[in-house]
Amino acid sequence: METWGNEVMAKEFKRIIVPTDGSEIAKKAAKKALALALATDTEVVALHVIHIPGLPTLYALPDELPYEQLHALIRKEGRSYLDEIEKMGKQMGVNVSEKLVDGHPAEEIIKEAQEDDLIVIGSKGRTALD
Repeated sequence: METWGNEVMAKEFKRIIVPTDGSEIAKKAAKKALALALATDTEVVALHVIHIPGLPTLYALPDELPYEQLHALIRKEGRSYLDEIEKMGKQMGVNVSEKLVDGHPAEEIIKEAQEDDLIVIGSKGRTALD
């Protein structure tokens, strides 16, 4: 049995998956996941999914920007989101592994999660208005 706050709970999960899009809500979810991981001595996997079809609505980019450059730019940005969660984890004493993949976010999150994993995700992420 593990203790967390005033409650006692059985450790029912092996890893905590923390999808992130860099939004403030995703950062808040990551902090909660890290606190839970610390309390339960659980590994955290920070996950960022690059979803190219969504780019025109999320970024104001020149039309002539080649796909390879665009992908590299977005990959670099995604890596910074993951590095931020890893840094938060390090400060709290929680081991965080990073995973950056291409695909549809919901599908990739589900694909990453295994039977005994917990997914901690913010309720609302980035939109075109960001």
